[in-house]
Amino acid sequence: MKMLNEFKKIIGNPSYSQFINLLQVIGPDARTHRISVVIAAMLRFALEKADREGEDETLGMALAALDEEPYLAAGESEEYERLFELVDEICREAGLHNLRQSARGASYSIAENAIAEYASWYNMPWED
Repeated sequence: MKMLNEFKKIIGNPSYSQFINLLQVIGPDARTHRISVVIAAMLRFALEKADREGEDETLGMALAALDEEPYLAAGESEEYERLFELVDEICREAGLHNLRQSARGASYSIAENAIAEYASWYNMPWED
């Protein structure tokens, strides 16, 4: 709950309420890859509003670290774990199931996909 409370504090209660309302409305019928982009966008919004100069173990610092070093999203970094916890809590608040299973039986999660979308936000291989 710590990450969720910090997220609410960063983006403000009105924005948070609207964000959860949006996920409650579109989420149940949406595909994971689409919900993940919506959540990644809110994480980007939080990054812009966050205090990046705070303590090392804050959500703002985790967002900044993954923005500056996207490879941290590929593993079991502390920053990844913090964002995974946050997105899992967001999903619960919105009545969504973070952990999912494909028709072929493969496990995946909204959080995992949202973190990947967040970390690769500016990745445009066609511009290379």
